[in-house]
Amino acid sequence: PVDQYIGGSEHATMHLLYARFVTKALRDSGYLNFDEPFTKLYHQGTITKDGAKMSKSRGNTVSPDEFIEKYGSDTFRAYLMFMGPFDEGGDWNDQGITGVDRFLKKVWRFCQLPNTEETPNKKDLLVLHQTIYSVSKDLSGMKFNTAISRLMEFINHFINHKSTSIDIKLSLIKMIAPFTPHIAEE
Repeated sequence: PVDQYIGGSEHATMHLLYARFVTKALRDSGYLNFDEPFTKLYHQGTITKDGAKMSKSRGNTVSPDEFIEKYGSDTFRAYLMFMGPFDEGGDWNDQGITGVDRFLKKVWRFCQLPNTEETPNKKDLLVLHQTIYSVSKDLSGMKFNTAISRLMEFINHFINHKSTSIDIKLSLIKMIAPFTPHIAEE
C-alpha cells in the first residue's frame, strides 16, 4: 500500500472510493495481500481569499503565474506552507508573500557570508541545535508553517553576524531544502 495519501477532502472522496474499489478487487483476485490502498490519510486545508473559498465561478482565484514570475516558485511554495496549518489552510493575502520573500533574501545573504574557521560560540550552537530539533519534529508532523517560523527565528539570530562556519550554513540549507529546493540547490 501507499504510505500516505494527501489530498483535499472534496477531491479525495472519489479518489479514495476508486482506489479502495480497485485495491479490494485486486486483493480478491489474489494479486494483492493487503486490504487498503493507503496506510495513512491526511487532508490538506483549503486556501480561501477574503474569507471565501476560492472558486472560478466567484472569480476570486489567484493565478500563481504572476507571483512565480515576480518572486520565484520557491517563494510562492514557501508562502503557501507558511500561511497556515497544512490541515487547515489559510486566507490568501497578496501582501503576505512579501514577508516570505524578505526572509528568503536574508537566507541568501546569510549563505554568502564569509566562512570562519572559528568554533561557533555556545549561543550559536544552541540556536542551531534547537532549530534542527524543532524543524525535524515539525516536518514529521506536517507543521510546515511552524517549521518556517522557526527558520525565520534562526536567521534573525544570525542576521548581524559578519561571518559564520560552513557547517552552520550547510545545516540551514538542509533544513530549508524541503520548502525551497531550488534556492537550497543554489
